[in-house]
Amino acid sequence: MARWFIQRPQLHSHAAEIRVAEKLRELDDQWTVIWGYYYADKRGTEREGDFLVIGPAGGILVLEVKNTLPRWFSGTGRWEGETDNPVNQLMDEWSAVVGIVKAEGLPTWVAKALCIPGEVAPVDQEMVQGIRRSLLVLKNDLANWLPQVWLRIFGDKVRFSVLPKDREKILKRFGASADPAKARSFLDHTEELFQRQLTHRFQLLDQLRENRQLLVLGGTGTGKTWHAVEQAFRYASSGKAVLLLVYNLALTTQLRRLVGMRKLETGSIAVMGWEELFLQLARAGGDMEPPEGDFARLREFYEHALPGRVRSLLEDPNSRKDWPRFDALVADEAQDHDTAWDATASGGWWDVYRALLHDGGDAPASIFYDPAQRPPFRNPERFDPRGLCSGWSQPAHVHLQPALRYTRPLWTFFQQHRHPAINPMLEALGRGDHLPEGPEPEVHRVADDVSGRACVEQIILRWNKEGLCRPDEVLILHKESNVGASALGDTRVLAGRNLRDVLEDTDGAIRHTSINKAKGLDARAVILVGCPLISVTTTDFDAYTWFMGVSRARQLLAVVEIDN
Repeated sequence: MARWFIQRPQLHSHAAEIRVAEKLRELDDQWTVIWGYYYADKRGTEREGDFLVIGPAGGILVLEVKNTLPRWFSGTGRWEGETDNPVNQLMDEWSAVVGIVKAEGLPTWVAKALCIPGEVAPVDQEMVQGIRRSLLVLKNDLANWLPQVWLRIFGDKVRFSVLPKDREKILKRFGASADPAKARSFLDHTEELFQRQLTHRFQLLDQLRENRQLLVLGGTGTGKTWHAVEQAFRYASSGKAVLLLVYNLALTTQLRRLVGMRKLETGSIAVMGWEELFLQLARAGGDMEPPEGDFARLREFYEHALPGRVRSLLEDPNSRKDWPRFDALVADEAQDHDTAWDATASGGWWDVYRALLHDGGDAPASIFYDPAQRPPFRNPERFDPRGLCSGWSQPAHVHLQPALRYTRPLWTFFQQHRHPAINPMLEALGRGDHLPEGPEPEVHRVADDVSGRACVEQIILRWNKEGLCRPDEVLILHKESNVGASALGDTRVLAGRNLRDVLEDTDGAIRHTSINKAKGLDARAVILVGCPLISVTTTDFDAYTWFMGVSRARQLLAVVEIDN
């Protein structure tokens, strides 16, 4: 697909523009399309044009789109339904682009065309409704866009390829304006695109609604969490009590807030992390509290003692009589939920989950997972994708692809940093040619923690000044479980904003958390601090941690390496 810069929100575009945009998407990656660009007319007033199309062998086409072909009545000299001659409008746009190209000293030819995708006229017709046919791109032209129309418009005027440096000048002037308001508009529209693509994919849930259980496989950025939330609301809409099960605490907190923002007419949704759920089940059988102390004791408790206690209660009907009950289950990040208790006993945590459902393995359930995202430090023998099928009466398999929530520069950055531990996750991203454009990822290297904090602050201030994001849209990730041990130290204010853990009330604040708590989260802008770029010598654990961090970004990413 062509390289795209989209600066006009689709909701502000008329139907003809959208039809032309869909046709332009058929161009290959040698082409560049700018949808919505700014220029000054003869009176110095800023105006907005529709499309600029840059060809692989040079040439810029100014393409103005109209819903219908306006008619010109020779008796009055006026255009029907138009306040101005559409050709004059096209000429203004073309003149402005030519002026800019000359001022930049770019060796390229600029052509112009008025596009009406709903009209048809023979190519050899001299005039169409008072407009020269040579100036028009109509429906029958779009059917043969390449190479006939391009050659007809440019002829032999395009002899030389546009050099990369010249193409970047064009993009800097028209596709990546330094104006903060326009930059903000560009990235805002990309957010709209991400959301629209994800909600459009919800049609899959409509098509599969007659299946009692769904096992949904999807890589990073494919929208598993959004589908999980949507499915929970669909189950609840039929009056069901739904358990929305999450693995990590940060995502549990975020989804609890998200669910609380949507009104339920009927049914209920309980958002619970597995630790919270297992503690509740264990307490129903007596006292069971996490130990106070170091990380090793807590890890032993949550990996062995707590699951072991719940397993023993599961085998005793009297002990589980006070357990909560639900009508339907939705599980996100299911690969982190063990499908085996040990090497000899299958079922694992899923035996517990089915015991909480009124209809057990016959109950409605939707399970979202990606085996490649199970952390290397979690016992691999305790999760088998086939184990997710066991115990359910009617499981249907679904595969979400490709990734939707990244820009093309981010996708390219990920692909440039390969490692055996993360290659399956990179492959699951699919091809990047469907992804929108965006800012290039940044890599900074500093000497120490103090320089690291200063660098993070400067990045946030610059992004805000350039209109790319607000400080409260930034998520800072560090690899340490305790923020005090990270480069952030005891900092509580950064770039003039409060710095808060994602578990706290973060209204208006810059958010931070450790990478191992961030699975399932994503943000418009992410700064990864204290993690070096991965290489062939990086351990599997560090490579996994690095990718889990950088892949939380949707559009803006900065990696701050610290030498010490």
